[in-house]
Amino acid sequence: MDLLPRHTLPVAPVQATASTTEFSQAGQQVARLMQLIQSFQQQLPAQFNSTAHSGSQFLGGHIRLDAPLFPGATQLDVLTLMGRLQTIVKDSGLFYEALLARWVANKVPFLTVRQQPHNLGLFRANSPQIQAILGQQLELLSSGIIHIDTELWPQAHLQWLIQPDVNPLVQRWRDEQRRKQGDEPEPPAWSSELKLTLPHVGEIRAQMRLSQKHLTMQLQCAEVLVDSLQSATARLIARLRLGAGVEIDSIPVSRLPQ
Repeated sequence: MDLLPRHTLPVAPVQATASTTEFSQAGQQVARLMQLIQSFQQQLPAQFNSTAHSGSQFLGGHIRLDAPLFPGATQLDVLTLMGRLQTIVKDSGLFYEALLARWVANKVPFLTVRQQPHNLGLFRANSPQIQAILGQQLELLSSGIIHIDTELWPQAHLQWLIQPDVNPLVQRWRDEQRRKQGDEPEPPAWSSELKLTLPHVGEIRAQMRLSQKHLTMQLQCAEVLVDSLQSATARLIARLRLGAGVEIDSIPVSRLPQ
């Protein structure tokens, strides 16, 4: 298994603008981590930093596939799509270090680690592909945002944005403060936006928020499709409850803004 090179990061004390009582030690650690991330990003070649942002206004892990997920499909089961997207995120390399930690804890087989981009024969530690993934990992650490951009099948385009309600660095600091006080960490909450462009149907948008397995969702589509899509939401709710195990009450549907 090829290991990533150990980069020498510029470690320097953070010059706090306030006293210790005004700027806690935890706050200094967060500021230091942000400084290290920014310094490491500056060390990456400019072409790799631009790769992570090309074609997208979003920061974070940007997953863009070159081929359709289902080349011959015209109809697709929700659970099949959900499983395929989950696999794409797992195998993207964005969570490689977390996967290594699970392997050390004997929670995943070594074969799963070998299938990550970092360990495939075409990728080496100093290759442009791995450097690009490394830049996206740093962006993901600081922003928590994942952006998936792909085709489901020819002419069916999917754009999906997922982000936490609270910045992950801030959330980590909050959880640490709660642990010191003997409290449980805050349950995470996630917001998501999805845009699906289908032939003969046009654009469909979804806004979602998930907190403690409770999902709220709103849909938007062309005005001529509002009634038919609204009538189909009952089936979607049933599939989400049974397949994903989430609680959801209703899905309002409205027309896309002009």
